[in-house]
Amino acid sequence: MDLAKKLGWKSRELVISRERVTFEEILSIVKDLRDAIISNLDDYIILVNGLNIKLLKGLETEILGDTTIDIFPPAAGGVIS
Repeated sequence: MDLAKKLGWKSRELVISRERVTFEEILSIVKDLRDAIISNLDDYIILVNGLNIKLLKGLETEILGDTTIDIFPPAAGGVIS
């Protein structure tokens, strides 16, 4: 099953009251996403404004206002943004 079907949503918009949070904090807010990807996090390509978080600060990558996060599951496809 692809990630979008597993989650029951393909796109999600969050409104965060703080100026900046980390990707890890986003995962603590979006628990269904965290539960779906955290055990196989290295299998996913996670882009923050088009940049792979593995090349940034990983889970500690800062998410600022008006940021786009795209998550590409392994091989099966089905982008989540």
